Amino acid sequence: MKYMTHDSNSSIQFFSEMSEHQVSAREFFCTLLLDSLDRNFGLHDTFITYFDTQGEFLSWITREGIQVAGSGHPYSQFIAGDVVRHMVYEDALNDHLTYFNVTPRLYKSTDVINAVDYEYSSYVRFLKENFYAYYSVTMAFGINAYIQITVLKSQADGDFTEEEMSELNEIYVYVANAYKNFKKYEQAKIVANIQSEIIASGEKAYLITDDFMHIMSFNQAAQDYVDELLGPMSTTEISSTKPCSWLPFLLGGEEEHVSPERVQTRVIKGYIFKIYTYDQNYSNGIVDRYHWITISRKEEEKKAEKPEPLSDNPLTPTERKVAGYLRQGLTYKAIADEMVISYHTVKKHVQNIYLKCGVNSRFELYQWMDNIEK
Repeated sequence: MKYMTHDSNSSIQFFSEMSEHQVSAREFFCTLLLDSLDRNFGLHDTFITYFDTQGEFLSWITREGIQVAGSGHPYSQFIAGDVVRHMVYEDALNDHLTYFNVTPRLYKSTDVINAVDYEYSSYVRFLKENFYAYYSVTMAFGINAYIQITVLKSQADGDFTEEEMSELNEIYVYVANAYKNFKKYEQAKIVANIQSEIIASGEKAYLITDDFMHIMSFNQAAQDYVDELLGPMSTTEISSTKPCSWLPFLLGGEEEHVSPERVQTRVIKGYIFKIYTYDQNYSNGIVDRYHWITISRKEEEKKAEKPEPLSDNPLTPTERKVAGYLRQGLTYKAIADEMVISYHTVKKHVQNIYLKCGVNSRFELYQWMDNIEK
């Protein structure tokens, strides 16, 4: 019996299902994807493994659902001996693998492990004990290959043939293109949410980045400041798909890495950079981190008059709480989660705070709060 089925109708149906999934679902690599691969391509025995970008195991999904990492997880005990995963990860690091790769990256277990050692290897023992399988092909996706789809076959069915590998290469391209479209759609929504918050805050110059030095969005004021600071050629590196070489200079080193709870402030050659974070969390344990950076000239902020309060403190207790969270650098969404209220209620509170305090931005609010404390 043919292990996989694949024709033009299969690929069309797969793309159709994934397009609908893109609009309605929050995650791409999930049981719905496994079902679609089975239904359209005959990939009956598959599972998805998730890692963080440093290669630490987070969870896997099988037809039975998700199982997170832990001392009792079979893969947590095996990962150190998973030679296939180690090769996948090292290759991804060397090749700077991103969300947008569509070139097939397939790893056939019998190509990775020497034929003489294969039958008695710990890898085969792991497949037998957990999946009643003997052969595998692993597909690598995402930043540093932090998502893997593994396709399995039993010893009785035999190893993957050249024809099957050719079909898996095509299936990889279908999945990778669908994932790229999903990621672009998701990132567009995230950028729009962040831009809305920046506009509401009154900040004039901004950059929005992911955690891998891609600049997702920026405005002309930010470009002008970057030109002044780093030279006009610097803006030619602004890209949503290629890392920007000067962005680490602005974000600082790992020892200064901004936490999701607080704003980080850096002063570079007379420019003030405030760095905020936005974390996109997934049920599989992956966290995609985004930053937005606001920029101003130091002398402009020095010249700005400190807003005077309308009274000693005109804010209600709830507004003071919201203002405190703003001062910590929390996003509107994070404040809503902390206070168990809606995003729009937070925005309304912030509008009232700005009006009562006579301010137009977070920076002016910080000045106002400092003035009150003094």
